[in-house]
Amino acid sequence: MDSVKRSRQEQAAATRQRIVDAAYDLFCELGYRATTMALIAERAGVAVQTVYFTFRTKDGLLQEVHSQTVLGRGTPVAPMDQPWYRAAAAEADPVRATSVLVDGIGTILARVAPMLPVFQAVVADPAGEVYRRSEALRRPAMYDVARELLLPKGDLRPGVDDAYAGDLLVVLLGPEIYRMYVLELGWSHDRWVNWTAQILLRELFAAST
Repeated sequence: MDSVKRSRQEQAAATRQRIVDAAYDLFCELGYRATTMALIAERAGVAVQTVYFTFRTKDGLLQEVHSQTVLGRGTPVAPMDQPWYRAAAAEADPVRATSVLVDGIGTILARVAPMLPVFQAVVADPAGEVYRRSEALRRPAMYDVARELLLPKGDLRPGVDDAYAGDLLVVLLGPEIYRMYVLELGWSHDRWVNWTAQILLRELFAAST
């Protein structure tokens, strides 16, 4: 690839990222419906035609915003393939494994929580399909995490099974709880991580863990 072509691709990628970042900020500030493509273009410092050319529709742009909100910027990497998840899976000690897991999921929730009102506002609309699909995948994934990653780490409390552990993860590691404690009540991320990890450890593992 010659340097001119590479430079153009890098510029296009940088422009695309500026548009996504601007859309994320405006969606969080104004909501989905009040945010126009013209406002996004102005915030990103590009022509509105560039926004339409890159993403076609506002719904298409929302899909990309959602993808980066969940998977992070750059090349998409599924949560279970990210370094923090692999570290939690490799950790034998349930206390450390739980803390690493909660902190890693918390990094995702820190991005998702500000967007939660946006997703909830469009959940019944065509624009909300990406959020509905994501939520449909998130819940069974939490049960898999409980069964495959957490529960094998230590001795369980009486009555603890895959279903109970999965229920806890779905609720405690959901964006609603994170948003309430961190964004609305003013907790720090670290305080939320410690609180959540302690609840999971207390509820799942025997006292000797």
